[in-house]
Amino acid sequence: MKTKLTAIGLTCLFSAWLESAETNTASPDRISLYEVPFVCPAAPQIGCGSRSKPILLALEQKAPVAEAWLNRGGTVLAVVWKPEAKRKDKTATLKAMTKAEEFEARELNGAAKKQVMKDFLSREGWHRGSDVDRLSEEEAGIIAARLVRRIQARVPVSNEKAEAMRVEFNDVLKRRFTGPQDNAAPSVEERLVKVMERHLDEKDVTTLKETLPRSARPLPGEE
Repeated sequence: MKTKLTAIGLTCLFSAWLESAETNTASPDRISLYEVPFVCPAAPQIGCGSRSKPILLALEQKAPVAEAWLNRGGTVLAVVWKPEAKRKDKTATLKAMTKAEEFEARELNGAAKKQVMKDFLSREGWHRGSDVDRLSEEEAGIIAARLVRRIQARVPVSNEKAEAMRVEFNDVLKRRFTGPQDNAAPSVEERLVKVMERHLDEKDVTTLKETLPRSARPLPGEE
């Protein structure tokens, strides 16, 4: 069955396409770059999706802002301003956001800005609020693999069981980082222990509960 587009529908589609094309080709003078502290503590090679997502989404709701992006490393926030945005409105918008979300943002200028701008204009490795969950999913995978390596260093585990646990750990963590939160549901730690109990002997689970580092952050020498 064919869908008939009305004149209004065509106008809306064209307007959406035009807005997208226009922001993707925005001139550098409409783009501000800020150094920000959004590196993921548990996966320092990438940015923290759960920390940055609400900020990116909130920025795009502000009148002067066309788009807000975070680089893969979580170190630079890029704001594409609307053509009509005034300097005072830009300053006020960032000031209000940093105060509300309690983070520092240092604007890049000169050579530093020029270097990062080239990277941003390619859009490779940059995420908006609508897709920054990809970073959270990657974080879940990094932590899951790290946890399995810690387990293998303390108790004997077959490769088959190790892979099964990695997959299940990843699922638990991904839902925690990207899904809705239910305060009545078991904690992440409890769910991770349940995974171990399904695949390991009771004695080994007891050993791991007593010896595994509780922090998800990498220890010296860990990936």
